[in-house]
Amino acid sequence: MSDQSTVDHKAAIEDLQKQLAATSRATRPHEHAVLAYRLGLAHAESPSGNPTEGLRKALAFYDVAAAIFDPRFEPTQHARVLNAAGAAHRGLGDRRKAAELFEKAVALFVEGGTDNERAAAYNNLGLCRTELGQPAAGVEAFDAAIGLFDSYTDEGKRGIMSTLHNRGQAHSSLGTEEGLEAALADFEEARAMIDPDENPLHHGMVEHSVGVTCSALAKLSVDGRTAFLQEAIRAFNNSLEVFTRTAFPYYHALVKHNLGMAHEAQGGTANLRRALVSFEDALAVFDTRLHADAWKQAFASLERVEKQLEAGGKKTRTAHYAALLAVVGLEERTILVRERMFRYLALPEPRRTSSIAEIARDVGLLGYDEGRKVYESILKLVIELPQDTQSLSMRAIIEGHRTIEDDEERLDADRALDQAIGDALGGPQRVSVRDFLEGEGWERP
Repeated sequence: MSDQSTVDHKAAIEDLQKQLAATSRATRPHEHAVLAYRLGLAHAESPSGNPTEGLRKALAFYDVAAAIFDPRFEPTQHARVLNAAGAAHRGLGDRRKAAELFEKAVALFVEGGTDNERAAAYNNLGLCRTELGQPAAGVEAFDAAIGLFDSYTDEGKRGIMSTLHNRGQAHSSLGTEEGLEAALADFEEARAMIDPDENPLHHGMVEHSVGVTCSALAKLSVDGRTAFLQEAIRAFNNSLEVFTRTAFPYYHALVKHNLGMAHEAQGGTANLRRALVSFEDALAVFDTRLHADAWKQAFASLERVEKQLEAGGKKTRTAHYAALLAVVGLEERTILVRERMFRYLALPEPRRTSSIAEIARDVGLLGYDEGRKVYESILKLVIELPQDTQSLSMRAIIEGHRTIEDDEERLDADRALDQAIGDALGGPQRVSVRDFLEGEGWERP
């Protein structure tokens, strides 16, 4: 949330506090309760400050509103307060208390309110039950919610999509093959409803859940193993279109690790190299202080795959990455190059230059034919970069070639680079790039 939004939210809270102070509880109880409820919501949703403190403040205002709204005469208003209070207790980790409040809210919404409100309370109840280790009871609540949401309204559609995803996770947590199959059916139903442009976060979460579920089913199905793994990989890649490294770093790393696991399960050298790249990408994002367990798991996965690849000869991770670039199709190679180059370009010096130089060295060592093909993809990316970044990248490529000790191998690398410049770039660009490289001491072969 932007700084301006934070300021606006703080001003809104201060305004509500003034209104509440000016509204007598004794003479204007209904208005006082409405303001207390709105102030509670504002504190619960505050983008600044300590989230735990915000939820506790919210509960104090909800208590005021709940004491005024008599459930006998104002059941809908009381239910709304209970639903909000339940969400706050769940946010604070007290799921039993939250479930108790959601159950009361569901019952009160029968006497008033909209079907969407009652459905939302059922959805909240399902989440609590699932988190309490009662997935079957959670599914029961989600079933009730889905039957109540109005599919003709945008709010109702969003509610159905969200609840289908939640029900799928409850089905998954049953821990059975039948549960996983039911979960996949839920995710597929949600997937069919989602417009990725209008609901990108729903899209990303559901695709990730499809991937996780298909990966789990692949372990249980002999005949369907290959198809499940292929669908898992497709779904994880769809999810990564939403959960990018810069916008959602933690989720990006999580999906990358799960993608690596699916590639590893497919077996074969190329897939093991795909897994290695995915695990490296995950480790580059996970923070060892904030995500210690996830980092350890990803590192263990990386080591496991490296040992499997050692059977074909010991190579560096960058050498495996270069070898992968040489055998995949153009579309996949373009994606792999962009992801790795942009990650390296975000590093501080001297790691930025040394990392790109290491790639250049290992691409050069692929030999003329394979090196030329990979360099085409690298150059097409480099030429799109801002001038200073473009120059840095090309200097790093020269530096990488200089570290190739064998004269014939270095000459092959230079030939591959020169041919790629001719194949990948237009006339003026070719001249500009060659002039720059020669100005930096590179001798055209």
